[in-house]
Amino acid sequence: MTKIQIKDIITKIHFYFLGFALLNFTLKSTIDISLNYRLAYYISLLVYASGFILFFWNSKPFKKVGFYFSFYVITPFIMLLYWIFGGMFFGIIASIVLYPIQPNYIEIEKNNFMIYQENQGFLGMCCPYVITENQFLILERKIKTIDVNNEIEFNDHSIYTINGKTELRIKFEGYQFLERNLAKRDTIILIKKE
Repeated sequence: MTKIQIKDIITKIHFYFLGFALLNFTLKSTIDISLNYRLAYYISLLVYASGFILFFWNSKPFKKVGFYFSFYVITPFIMLLYWIFGGMFFGIIASIVLYPIQPNYIEIEKNNFMIYQENQGFLGMCCPYVITENQFLILERKIKTIDVNNEIEFNDHSIYTINGKTELRIKFEGYQFLERNLAKRDTIILIKKE
């Protein structure tokens, strides 16, 4: 294979995966069904890696499509500047640029359900959690969003099923303004009713 054929194959792969990622994002935003989280993350990484490679292939001689591929080279550079200098300016820019590939943190995965903490970016509000259910091995369906404005400590017994109802049992601290204290409460959240 020649260099031009390899470049054409990588370009096709890049744009197919980019279209697939955009379709997944649209479906996730509109009907709450998307690809399995890990699969969607790997597709995003492949889009970034192929875009990074294609930037250097399109740099000599520089073509108009090189402006598009420069996004994939600027992203790590901005992250490096944020890591070296810190500060709010680079934090906001890194948050905007890295939002598509920043992973959500998986808190617990049990009984075909997954709870992960959504990434809110730099200066985002604290701790919204999303509960999803695996569907057909490669899809997941969003069931519920939990936002208690506080971190939740999960354990292996947090998700359980009793009498056809799947529930989430958590303890979280909620500030009580009248008593002026931070009380820990047991809370049960219904996830799914069979």
